[in-house]
Amino acid sequence: MALTEAVMPKRERKAGLASWVPLLGFGFMVAMGLWPILAHTYLPLIDLPNHIARHHIAAHGDGPLAQYYTYTFSLVPNSAVDLLWRFTGQAGDPVLFSNRIMALYAVLFVSATMILARVLWGRWTGWSAVVGIVTFSGPFFWGFQNFIFSVPFCLLGLALWLLLEDRKRARLLVFFAFAAMLYLMHFFAFAILCIAVFGREAQVQLEDKGPLSRRFGLLVLNMLPFAVPVFWLALNILTGPETPAGTRTEFGELINRFGAVTSPFMAWNTESMPQINLIGYLAAGFLALCFATLFWKRGPHLVLHRKLRGAVVVLTLATLLAPIWLNGVALVHIRVPLVLLAVLFAATCWQGLNQRQLVVLSLIVAMLVGARSFYVERFIARYDHDIRTLLDMAEVLPAGARVLPVRGPGLQEDYRLSHAQAYLVAKRDVFVPTLFQGVHAIQVNPDWSEYAHPALFAVDLRLVLRQETNPIPEDVPFLEDWEQKFTHVLLLDRDTNDIHTDPRLSQIAQAGRFTLYRVE
Repeated sequence: MALTEAVMPKRERKAGLASWVPLLGFGFMVAMGLWPILAHTYLPLIDLPNHIARHHIAAHGDGPLAQYYTYTFSLVPNSAVDLLWRFTGQAGDPVLFSNRIMALYAVLFVSATMILARVLWGRWTGWSAVVGIVTFSGPFFWGFQNFIFSVPFCLLGLALWLLLEDRKRARLLVFFAFAAMLYLMHFFAFAILCIAVFGREAQVQLEDKGPLSRRFGLLVLNMLPFAVPVFWLALNILTGPETPAGTRTEFGELINRFGAVTSPFMAWNTESMPQINLIGYLAAGFLALCFATLFWKRGPHLVLHRKLRGAVVVLTLATLLAPIWLNGVALVHIRVPLVLLAVLFAATCWQGLNQRQLVVLSLIVAMLVGARSFYVERFIARYDHDIRTLLDMAEVLPAGARVLPVRGPGLQEDYRLSHAQAYLVAKRDVFVPTLFQGVHAIQVNPDWSEYAHPALFAVDLRLVLRQETNPIPEDVPFLEDWEQKFTHVLLLDRDTNDIHTDPRLSQIAQAGRFTLYRVE
């Protein structure tokens, strides 16, 4: 055996070494994604506490919160994790369940991208594993739990579509079921897959030489599996009641397009850990240089697989044209870029790259991913400590209490703790006015509808301690007569003299940055 290795041609030894690159890349990227998540329990993902609270209410609908909230299970197009929670029996801690879901996403995201690359190139590629550089993306930090968990299935759907390309009848049957499943998991994941498939099929028909009417008919036929969920959604919108979240639709401004393009690398709640976004910008710049080589003809450069040229074009257009609000759902414009980037990693491959250049490229990627994972873990550790402090302090709250969360003056846009109060719902069985309504299966009971808002962060302290002559803002009507509606006030920031001297409040607990008051 040793003699065989000694006489093995140098080129074959290099090829054997290169065959390990995809596996090593996969292992490294998954490890860097899992480490920050599994090292701590509470994750600083903006919307995640509200999702966890919903899981708790779904599992304990007959508990102390039954007087305030109603959870009615239904097949709505953002139910990926809710369905998993239900199918697993809603047993255990919803916080730990959500932590493991995000860890599973970190594995599936890299896996699905590499599988898509395998279907395209006929081999495993190390470059597709580099998608792990955006595991911690804008949608991840926003805590879009159902969407982020559905993204890998969107990529797997595109891989399956290409795999069945020569078996069109079987593909139609398979995708009537797959499209419906992905629609229930999350509408935007379904819509992005629909856009990518349309790009592929449009490319196929444009490259065909047959009659235009025939090509158009084939395009329509191939897209039929996606028509049923779209019709289902349109019917629900037209015939259903208006949701509490409203129907706001807004394209946004030009600066939002820049935010969309950079969103896979950015986090909006990490002001206290600026290194995360700094490394994100460095990663974005590095990848921009890499993908710029797609236009090179000589030297080491990336090539785009011809099968996904149409999909990349239409996903790029969708990135540039997506609204920031769509029918009451915010931040729509940061969803497509994450999938577009994953498709680009899968659909591109390096040519003309020698071993030294491969080592340099790998080292740069490893340093960027390792450094970002390190600071993400530090950021999570700080948040985990804060939430544990909050929950320990809140042990004095009786079950069924109504807690009004407030932020220090000018800190309402500090997103790190925007929905932290929702942990009190899951861990202390109390009512807070800021749980999501409308686009999810949770509703506030009619008797308490004036005590809540369908999608709001903790409000600025100055709105609560206002002078009586100042009107209540229209978007926070539950603050009217708040001292009659709520039993406690939770200050998520350092105590201030303004609130400390308010005769309507009596401090009952304080720990770390948090202070809890009883309404007198």
